[in-house]
Amino acid sequence: MSLKIRTTLILCTVFILSQMITLIIFEHNRDNVVLSTEATDLADRVIGIVDLAYSFPQQDRQQILAAAETQFLSLFPDIIAISEVACQQNDFTEKISTKLDKAFSKLQDIDAQVCVRSFKNTPLLDRRTTLRQGFDVLIQINFANEQKITFHSVLPESQSLLQDSVIFYILLEGVVALILAWYLIQKTVAPIEKLANAANHIGMDINNPPLDESGAKEISMAAKAFNTMQERLANLLNSQSEMLAAISHDLRSAVTRLQLRSDLLENEHERIGMLKVVTDMRQMIQSVLDFLRGQNPNEAMRSVNINALVESLCSDLADEGLPVSYQYDGSSTNLTCRPTEIRRCLQNIIDNAIKYADAAQVSISTNNDYASIAIIDNGTGIPQEQLESVLRPFYRLEQSRNGDTGGIGLGLSIAEAIVKSHGGTLTLTNHHSGGLKVEIQLPLNS
Repeated sequence: MSLKIRTTLILCTVFILSQMITLIIFEHNRDNVVLSTEATDLADRVIGIVDLAYSFPQQDRQQILAAAETQFLSLFPDIIAISEVACQQNDFTEKISTKLDKAFSKLQDIDAQVCVRSFKNTPLLDRRTTLRQGFDVLIQINFANEQKITFHSVLPESQSLLQDSVIFYILLEGVVALILAWYLIQKTVAPIEKLANAANHIGMDINNPPLDESGAKEISMAAKAFNTMQERLANLLNSQSEMLAAISHDLRSAVTRLQLRSDLLENEHERIGMLKVVTDMRQMIQSVLDFLRGQNPNEAMRSVNINALVESLCSDLADEGLPVSYQYDGSSTNLTCRPTEIRRCLQNIIDNAIKYADAAQVSISTNNDYASIAIIDNGTGIPQEQLESVLRPFYRLEQSRNGDTGGIGLGLSIAEAIVKSHGGTLTLTNHHSGGLKVEIQLPLNS
């Protein structure tokens, strides 16, 4: 899972959890506030009505009480005793009772009782409302003269905030936040992706342009450290190249002097033997230099048609009379590589195939990610337990495939070094029809 997706999922999880926790806390607090407000409002209305009614003469009180009725507040005479009713005891009941007791505490002849019942219970009084869910609130005022008046109020049940419209806006907010987060994460992660790509390509081209060192402090520090490392590696490899050039010059000069001295030998047999030794030394020196050059290529990367490159090499070898055949699917694929190095790699493998067998068959196929080049010979193959060993430098089979002594054991090592410098792989397998199959896979996006 990429860092962008991982970070986005973390942000989404935190966002969803924070929204849920906020809604739960807000709804809980909202219920308490609404409950307190409704209780206070109802108690104040009852107190106001009682105070107003009992400020008039007794014969006018009933008319005053009747005028105070509304859709949600009705007044009844003493038709029911609250003490005989199964009521709910909750915060709402307690708040109304506390408010009424405090208001009537100065009046010795008034006592108030409160009863709250859900709509799910059988209604005790007629409801003048179309509400389907709510509470019946009964407030019974007891006077000293044993007169009772019952206030009946209907209050709607508190509705949850999680309605369809609220959920829609939360989802819309989440989508907008997700898009914004994805954009910002991409901007943040882009330098890290560039750093990862640069680290992946440093083995293929040490002379890649340095990374941009701007941006966040941590990213800038990482880019600066990477650029410093790349510069040091480039200097080290350049020093190695200069050392190889000096060694190559000195060794070739020494070999040339040996050849000149061998030409002065009067004994023909000794002269021929010495010339053979000199030739072997020259080939060995060149092979070692080629191997080291493959690990530290100086050729610039450029885009070439890999099909045309392989076809050109096979045609040149066939024109020289070598038994090389080539087939491909007719496609045209561009590959960013070092053409001379790739050509030398393929020629080493084809030369081996011709040297240790009778012919070489070259084929190429491509997909969206890789170009695959296969070289198959018709020899006897390599023992299974030695397929990996032959790729090691200077490793030679105890018996070469045609009974000759073979080279110095660097041909396949040079080829593999070139392939690895392009970010590819080289594998050896024994073909089902006999012979050795060398398969090279080169990434097309390198």
